[in-house]
Amino acid sequence: MYQRIERKTFVRVSMFTIQKDGTDAMTSFKRSFLGLAIYLAIVLILGQKDNVDSPIINFPSYFYLTIMVALPVTFLLPSLSKVSVYVPILVWTGMYFILLQSLDRTKSTDSTDLSAIVLELIFLGMGVWLTHQMATQVRLAESLLDALALETFPSHVPDIESERPRIKLELTRSRRYQRPLSLLVIKLDADDYTTKKVKSIRNDLMEHFTFVQVGQIITELLRQTDLFLRDQQGCYIILCPETNMSSVELFATRISQAIENKTGLQVQYGAASFPDEALTFEDLLRTARTRLAPLPNFTNDAILNKVFKDVG
Repeated sequence: MYQRIERKTFVRVSMFTIQKDGTDAMTSFKRSFLGLAIYLAIVLILGQKDNVDSPIINFPSYFYLTIMVALPVTFLLPSLSKVSVYVPILVWTGMYFILLQSLDRTKSTDSTDLSAIVLELIFLGMGVWLTHQMATQVRLAESLLDALALETFPSHVPDIESERPRIKLELTRSRRYQRPLSLLVIKLDADDYTTKKVKSIRNDLMEHFTFVQVGQIITELLRQTDLFLRDQQGCYIILCPETNMSSVELFATRISQAIENKTGLQVQYGAASFPDEALTFEDLLRTARTRLAPLPNFTNDAILNKVFKDVG
């Protein structure tokens, strides 16, 4: 009883902390977005012609080109948001100097003095800094969504790399004692309407909750000997010792029915056996992925008939 109370208290404290961090992250994101919008407006306004038909600041054409490339790349590349802001600033400053030395500046602007170049570099650095701040806030928001999903569905599915020793051990044991071992890949059906709805709002709360919830459903159906993994492609991977292909198909059907009943989602599955169809884990995984297909609509009677047929 005390453990249950402590668990509830811990969850409440964790949820409160996540909610507070989420509020702070959203506030910071709004500020970064507003700052970036103001920055772009200033650059565009300064480049417009005033009442004497000349720009307030006559930026060269490659300045706008650098801005158009630097800001989206800085925002979209996850690796750039994980490093210090000075790294992308130095990278894009170096790119700008290359353009400065390679192109004829006088063809697009009459501002050739050093002060104009310094001002352009300042504007470029400000833009990269604001974009980096916004990308960092987005990454923080995604991590908070993951934490919130894990608090709601506490099952943790490890990735493949973290379980390499266990995978090697199971393959060695199967080979030494000549016991069956199968691998099952489960993936949400891309043709399903509900899955399309989930994909249309990627990186938000629905996607995080759906992935973790489906993992929780699969965890509840696993045996103690099964090894449950995830990959970078959004697939669930189950290594099943002492299991032949017929049993894996029935297991996949149970998983499919449970996921559909609890979430309304359809799944695809692919399976492969060791060592008949592959000799390494990578080959086993590759073979199973190539077989990904929607599950047949088994009824309970059909499942029983298949079991009796396999046994007989």
